[in-house]
Amino acid sequence: MLKGFKKMSKGKKAGTIIILIAVLALVAYVAYNNFKPKPLNQYSVTEVYKGDIQTTYETSGTVMSNSTLNYTAATGVKVVGVNVSVGDKVKQGDMLASFDVTPLNSTLAGYRKAYNKALEAYNQASKSVADANSGISTANADIASLDGEIAALQAEIAAQESSAQTVTSQEAQQYTQEQLDSIMQKLQSGGFTPEEVASIIGSLQAQAGSVSREDIEKAIENSVATKRLELAQKQAQRQMLETQIALYKTRTDDTAISIYKSVLEQKKADYDNYKAMYDKMANGWVAESDGVITEVNLVAGEVFNPTAKSSTTTDLSSILGYVSGNADMSSILNDIMGSVSGNNAGSATGIVLENSDEFIAEFSVGKYDLLSIKTGQKVTVSSLGSTYEGEVIYVSATATESNSLDISSLASTFTGSSSSSSNGALVRVKILKPDEKIIIGFDVDIKIDTEKIEDVLVLPIDAVVTEDGVNYAYVVDEENKVHKTEIEIGSYSDDDYELVSGIEAGQKVVDNPKTTIKEDEKIAVKAS
Repeated sequence: MLKGFKKMSKGKKAGTIIILIAVLALVAYVAYNNFKPKPLNQYSVTEVYKGDIQTTYETSGTVMSNSTLNYTAATGVKVVGVNVSVGDKVKQGDMLASFDVTPLNSTLAGYRKAYNKALEAYNQASKSVADANSGISTANADIASLDGEIAALQAEIAAQESSAQTVTSQEAQQYTQEQLDSIMQKLQSGGFTPEEVASIIGSLQAQAGSVSREDIEKAIENSVATKRLELAQKQAQRQMLETQIALYKTRTDDTAISIYKSVLEQKKADYDNYKAMYDKMANGWVAESDGVITEVNLVAGEVFNPTAKSSTTTDLSSILGYVSGNADMSSILNDIMGSVSGNNAGSATGIVLENSDEFIAEFSVGKYDLLSIKTGQKVTVSSLGSTYEGEVIYVSATATESNSLDISSLASTFTGSSSSSSNGALVRVKILKPDEKIIIGFDVDIKIDTEKIEDVLVLPIDAVVTEDGVNYAYVVDEENKVHKTEIEIGSYSDDDYELVSGIEAGQKVVDNPKTTIKEDEKIAVKAS
């Protein structure tokens, strides 16, 4: 065979060598691929460090105006001009509409008349009660004075009766028959009884010397019978005063004053409100703030007479029913109510302006996040690619039913808690310096910086793996081997978690570990 090989031509020898080399190369390639070591999986790693966590709450909210300006027009006013349409943006001070208020003059006068009548009725009721109270005070003073006089008379009568002397016929003979007849006539005309006459004569007979007419009258005046008559008169006066006090008390009931005061306050409010509406229309409606026109119910050149309108006068029917048994009061109240009549005693909304300086976004927050949201916190609002500053202006103290799910609720599932709830508390955020991209009724994205936690262990969010509600991270040792480690996490920001336990500062963890990563697997660390 060698002889045959040696006898080969040079060309054949070269081809054979090339083939042998190719075969050997193929065998070497196959052997290398079968026995070469597999490349390590490459991962980025992060070292656990101490830092700060700025917690945030993210959700979406619906834009609305926190200040709606309703421009109310009185029924019957003549609309001269309307300068805006629905959807128009206006600046503070822009003229919205102008009016001719002449047709309202009689209605305005009626409101003023009703107020004046209510004021007069109240003043008269107040004066009646004041006079009655004054009469009671005077009568009580007179009774006190009479009580003193009555007590004195009763004492005098008792004293005279205890010291009275028996009248004898001999003492009676000291007086002439003419004198006795005069005494008898005087006493009888005064209605004295025979016993009382005898007592008076007895006192006269006890005197020495002659008796004049003045002596007789003085004796009558000082007699027990006279004092009893005076006592009876004063007691009758006292009873009359008590009767007067009872009558006065019937006029001191302040129920009437309360009713008239209520009517007065209502009629004053009616007049003031109508006058304010009248004056505002007389001067023309001016935009009180920057904003958007969302409703216009006026037509230039026409009288404002809406189908649905609100009354501009207070209904007193309930009060009339209460005083139905008092004819005088019912008559007065009916007179007051009749002062305003006609078809112009009504009003309705003419223009609605949503104040753009008071645009807010509303949303509902669950119980787990409610305690972290407080009024005054700064907010970032995003809409149609633009961002705006904002501020939390309201957090409800009560919850209402809500089925919303926000970003914070999703993120909190990694911590083992849940923010989703069938109930939620209302939160309002004021949007500062809104523009045309903030549209009433549309949603905006909201981000609230809730709390800053300082000097805590920080772990990237994408380094955390959650399995069956338990959180893990893959720690990388000095030999670049990974170890699945259970951890406890707390607060979180957009990028990081607060690491409560499980890993120490300075240890390294795998970022975004694949589901195929294995315990004790050696990895290649990507250069940072």
